[in-house]
Amino acid sequence: MMYGNDWFGNHNMSFWGSNAFGGWFYLIILVVVLTIVALILLSSRRKNSNGNQAINTLKALYVEGKITEEEYLKRKNVIERR
Repeated sequence: MMYGNDWFGNHNMSFWGSNAFGGWFYLIILVVVLTIVALILLSSRRKNSNGNQAINTLKALYVEGKITEEEYLKRKNVIERR
């Protein structure tokens, strides 16, 4: 029995398998999963950077004496819950 080296499944063996999709199916699934993971990671980093920027601004207000310690802690708690 001869196995073809055609990647499109025109012979008995294709790229990583014997069905019509072969390895291309797995490759497409892998790309989709990696894209989703990358989008989730980018989204969480954006949220963290926005929270850090807000807390830094809040610290500056507290250090300058524009807000009290109680107000600082209250606002910080609200920012951290988001």
